[in-house]
Amino acid sequence: MNNQQRNIGQRLKVAALGLLLSLSSFTAVAAPIELNFEGAGNESQLLDFYNMGTDSAGNSGSNYGVGFSGSALSLIAAEDGSSGFSNVPSGSTVLFFADSAAWLNIAAGFSGGFSLYYSSALEAVINLYDGENGSGNLIASLNIGNQFDRDCAGDSLFCSWSLASVRFDGTVRSIDFSAANNWAAFDNLTLGVAAVDEIPSPTPAALFAMLLIVWRIQVRRLQRSPR
Repeated sequence: MNNQQRNIGQRLKVAALGLLLSLSSFTAVAAPIELNFEGAGNESQLLDFYNMGTDSAGNSGSNYGVGFSGSALSLIAAEDGSSGFSNVPSGSTVLFFADSAAWLNIAAGFSGGFSLYYSSALEAVINLYDGENGSGNLIASLNIGNQFDRDCAGDSLFCSWSLASVRFDGTVRSIDFSAANNWAAFDNLTLGVAAVDEIPSPTPAALFAMLLIVWRIQVRRLQRSPR
């Protein structure tokens, strides 16, 4: 092996070591979570349904560390025998806020983005904060429009659903829905990604796999080089 080949080999080793050190210090971001409210009771307060507890009817969901203010209710769609909603994006259960104390808290926080489906009878702004209960610094805002019966009048009172999303920097620990209380329903809230079709960034494992591929290609080239 000549000096040039040795230098290439040394550079590859340094690059590999640098990436390994970067991966070892990488702080993993929790995978995005989706709240679809399935399993919660009709007209039940959600409370700690997603927070190692129950809704007011005693039902439990997955433990995502997400808690709700007392005005947050789960409603079952009209076609399933309940409250004035139809054409629900998934399942049969939606989120509704009955008064202006309207928020959800995520104690651990999340970052990157937020998306939801909504059916609304007014234009409103949903605000994301870095403190709990809609406190602290405003991190991002999400606008929703008046479209509750668009192209579906007669199906039910709220029958049209739209997707809204926002990307942001920073960490969000609460989402304030107070501007939309009593006039909008929500479903498929996704925490940690701006839209359902967003392509995630490569994971550390994927980056390491790519490094191994490059390493093998370079090693083969060195092995095939004339000595």
